[in-house]
Formats: sequence, structure tokens, C-alpha cells
Amino acid sequence: MDASLVCLRDLAGRPRGTGFAADHHGTVLTSHEAVDGLTRLVLHAPGAGGRSCVVGADAVTPLPELDLALVRTEGLGVEPLPVTARDAVGTGAYVRIAAGGWREARVLGPASVTYTATEGRHLLDGALELAIGTAGRDALRRGGGTAGGPVLD
Repeated sequence: MDASLVCLRDLAGRPRGTGFAADHHGTVLTSHEAVDGLTRLVLHAPGAGGRSCVVGADAVTPLPELDLALVRTEGLGVEPLPVTARDAVGTGAYVRIAAGGWREARVLGPASVTYTATEGRHLLDGALELAIGTAGRDALRRGGGTAGGPVLD
């Protein structure tokens, strides 16, 4: 796994997704589905000397309407990734996602998608539909390598 990414697991060790540091204070940005329904969460930063931390639900700021969550952590030592100020990535552009290593994907365009959380279904307008090929499709499943991870352009 890339040194800038953080693995998210439940207390039983099952993968829930990926996140990345959004600031120097240890705030991890991930998808809402990666943390949804968990009372405690294990975050592991393999590239930062193998550091881990366990947080409770009180450390999570859920943003289900955006399928995002912010997780307050301490001691992971992960360098933050820059977040763009750009409004959008255009159709046809190529981006990189963490799907079993960094994989190139092409933006097909905006799409409306729905995901199911513990408190109901959420409609997301303007999500990016990506063409990643069959080798990367398992990474998009819940708990897969890209769930909650960054899209880099």
C-alpha cells in the first residue's frame, strides 16, 4: 500500500476501506460507507512505520450526504495529500486510484449513484463514473482498496 494511504478495519480485522490524511493534525478523509455502523475503528498506516490507532465513533464526523467521513486520529505519522481547489475533473481525463497499487482510470462523466447505509439510502449527484478495467473492479467493492481512498489527477 502507498505510504500516503491508511487502511481502515473493524475490530475483527476485516477491511472496511482506505483513507488518507487531509491535514497535518491527523484528520483522515474516507468514505462514509467505510465507517458506517462501527462503534470502533482500527486505522493502520503501513507506510509510516506500521503505526496503528483505534478510535471510537466519537472521533468520526459522518457526512453521509457526500459519502464522506472525517476521522480524528493521533500518532499515525502520515503526510497529508493535497486536496484540489478545482471545481471538477472533466470527462475523458485520466486519474489514478489505489486499486491493488496505483491504477489509471478514465473519467466517463458525472453520474447519480445510491448507496445504502445503516440509517437508509443516500443519493449522490455528481459522482464520477470511472472506467478502470476488470482487474481493478474488486477494489471498488465495500471494504475494497479504493473505498474511501483518493482520486488523484
